[in-house]
Amino acid sequence: MRDANEELQKQGVKVFGVSFDTEAAQNSFAKKQNLPYDLLADVDGKVVKAFGVTARGRFASRQAYLFKDGKLFWKDEKASTSEQAADVLKAMKGK
Repeated sequence: MRDANEELQKQGVKVFGVSFDTEAAQNSFAKKQNLPYDLLADVDGKVVKAFGVTARGRFASRQAYLFKDGKLFWKDEKASTSEQAADVLKAMKGK
C-alpha cells in the first residue's frame, strides 16, 4: 500500500492501517517504514471487533475494506501484503 499510495490517492482511496499496537508503537512503525498514511491504535480491540476481524491474542488477521459514500462495496479477508494495492486498484475500476 505504501509503494502504490500515489496511484491509490489518484483513484480516491484513503488508506488507514489499524492494529492493537499503541499510538507510540504505531508512530514508530510508520516512521521506520516511511508510511504515507495514518495508522490507528486499536488497543482495546473495538475496531477489530466491529469489523469481525479474526484475532489471535493481540494479532489481527490482515484484511482490506473499501467504502464509497459510507457503504462497504469490497472487502478482502485474506489480504496479501504484496498484492493488496493491486487488488484494491482492481476493485476500484468502475467505481
